Amino acid sequence: MKTKIVITSLMAFILLFSADAFGQRGRRAPDVRPQQRFSERPLEQRTERHQFADVCQMIPDLTEEQEAQIKSLRLEQLERNTQHRNAMDEMRARKRSMMTEADPDMSAVNNVIDEMTALRNAQMKENVNHRQAVRELLTEEQRVIFDSRTGRMNRDRAHSARSGGRAGGRSPQAGGGRR
Repeated sequence: MKTKIVITSLMAFILLFSADAFGQRGRRAPDVRPQQRFSERPLEQRTERHQFADVCQMIPDLTEEQEAQIKSLRLEQLERNTQHRNAMDEMRARKRSMMTEADPDMSAVNNVIDEMTALRNAQMKENVNHRQAVRELLTEEQRVIFDSRTGRMNRDRAHSARSGGRAGGRSPQAGGGRR
């Protein structure tokens, strides 16, 4: 009787902890570590959405000249976004260090938040200008397709971020920040 109780409680203990281990897996490929970025994945594991680095793939009937101009615009945009991301990371670190002081200066923290807001505002405006510059290069038919697909891609990307599909598995709301 005593061995039956011990074996039953041991089995319940094992089941309890094994169920908990599988509860936090998330939505990613089973053979990819969370910190591994999409660009590091083998080509066959990337989805079409993650191969977006080449905007030209989603627009039909582009001329060579249009492709070259769009790629040039995209490169400029990536450089600007990298600068914005680096500046934002510095401001987040500065804000974090201010907030962990024994007696934080809230006016200085608020100033950093204002700087972050201004930078994000500038980035959003640059993104809109980039999008319009790409649209100006397209024919009317290409514009219609471009507009319909980029809106859907942005929704998919936002959904991916909310569901923890980002590299590192953390959303900005959870304190993970942009990567």
